This record gives sequence, C-alpha cells and structure tokens, in this order.
Amino acid sequence: MAGSNLPVSSYSSSRIISVLTFLSVVMAVHFIWGWGDLLSFWKKIPLPQLMVFTLLYWMSYLIRSYRISVYFRSPSLTLPLKHVLFIVVKQTFWSNLLPAKTGEISFPILMKQVFKMSFTRSVPGLLVLRLFDAFVLGTMVLAVLIYAYIGYWAFAWLLISVFIPLAGIFLKSRLQRLVERHSQNRIARFVEKVLPGIPSHFGQLIHISVLSWINWGVKIFLLASLLASMTHLGILQTVIASILGEVSGMMPGLPGGFYSYEAAVAFGLFTSSDMPHLADSGMIAAALNAHFFILFQSILGAMILFLFPGQYVTEKGP
Repeated sequence: MAGSNLPVSSYSSSRIISVLTFLSVVMAVHFIWGWGDLLSFWKKIPLPQLMVFTLLYWMSYLIRSYRISVYFRSPSLTLPLKHVLFIVVKQTFWSNLLPAKTGEISFPILMKQVFKMSFTRSVPGLLVLRLFDAFVLGTMVLAVLIYAYIGYWAFAWLLISVFIPLAGIFLKSRLQRLVERHSQNRIARFVEKVLPGIPSHFGQLIHISVLSWINWGVKIFLLASLLASMTHLGILQTVIASILGEVSGMMPGLPGGFYSYEAAVAFGLFTSSDMPHLADSGMIAAALNAHFFILFQSILGAMILFLFPGQYVTEKGP
C-alpha cells in the first residue's frame, strides 16, 4: 500500500491536507447544520438501541463494499474489502455534502485513485449498480402499493424480483443492436453507456442482485426501527416512510437531501398514522432526527478516513 511507501515529505503533505479537510468539515457542519442539532437525537434513543442502529448502518456499508468487490472482481483485479470500504464511506460523504447528486462523481475518481481503474470501466459499473438500487426500491414501493389488494402475495413478488435482473443477460445483445440503430436518441446513448457494465455471467448477476436486496433490506429495517423508536408507530407502519425517504435520496436535490428527505419521510409517517392528532410536529421531528442520524454516520466515517490519508491507496494498478 502506498501509505507505507510514500516519501516522508509526500506523506506529511498528505497528512496536512487531510487535517485541514477534517477541520473544514467540522466548521462546515457547525455553520451549516450545527453540531447541537446534529447530535440532539442521541438523547431520544436508549444507548443499546443506538448501538444496534449504528452497527446496522455500518453493516450496510460493508454489504455495499462487498457488492462492489464482487461486481468489479476479475482474474486481473482483486478488490480487498477494506479498500472498497474506504471508497464507499467517502462517496457517501460527498453525495451527502454536494447538491444534485454530484457527489456520485467521486466514485470513478476514487476507483481510479485506489485501484487505477479507468473511467470507461468504473462509470458504466456505477450506472449498473445504481440501476440495481433503483430497481430494488421501485419494487419495494410497488409491493407496498399492492399489499392492500393481494396481501402476503406481495412478498412472493419481492422474491421473484430478485431474479428479474437475470433477464439483462438475454437482453444485452438485443439492446446493443437496437442502440446501434438509434444511436442519435438520448435514451439510446444512455443505454449504450450502461450495456458494457452488465455482467455476462448468471452467477455474478444473481450474486449482485441478492446483495442489493440484502443491503436495502438492512437499511430499510434500520430506518423503520429508528423511526418507530421516536414515534408512536410500529415498525410495520414506518416501513413505507423509510422507503419513501430512500427514494427521495436518489433524486437530485440540496446538499444532504435536506427538505426532500424530511418531506418524504414525514409524508410516509402521516399516511401511516391512525392518530391524526399526534401526527404533527412529532412526525416532522422524527423525520429530521432520522436524517441527522444518517448524516452523522456519514460525516463521522469520512472524518475518520480523513485522519488516515493514503492508508487505502494502492501503489500499483492491476
């Protein structure tokens, strides 16, 4: 790793830059959100529950890191989990810090920095992984909507959906021919960028699909439990609010997803509540505190990494 082989002057410069970045983050949080507000929700949740929520959040980090490792793994490239975790934590931080999802740009940059991976490989890969995320969340929303009509058969739909991405292998060659005939179309150009990133092996594709579902299952369960601990609602009632919050998080918006995330979560809580007289400021406060929890975990992880520059950067590419 580069961290142990860097010249002293280079390492010192990197350390100084990282410390300055660390301090700038501390100051940014203080002036933009305020550490008092960001930490206020800790007082509302018992310590054992808070520890479980934190572990679940970092478990989601690990699952996402493993998914990336599985996706990009090849005979010529192995992606150690701790290196990929470095990328996931930093990418999440930049996605929360920068507006309109521009923080996503950090992923190919970090993949090039850590693994010397070309943008022509990392960008299509990022698009494919984001399509998996959108598919899983969209499927969850549909399952919630149809649950009132088909009951527990909605869970059968979720199970079937795990295998739907396998169709990508059959459609890949057909879509390629279709794209070539409509190369001037904007949608066709987008599909053309995604196609190279679709895995060609059933095992790899189903592995990524299962990991995507596990990741979102963990994260939705975490957020639903967190919201249930701060409201009079049960965890089954807060699931829809958690899903809506995550769907809003995938849309372009203000830094950190402020306003849109709270609005989506609060709407989900309001519609799930059977006690309208309690569905007022308490619901909004729960939505805000849940968002603060996510932001705090993101900022904490990034600040830890900023204090250890170059520790996860490989010296040579594959």
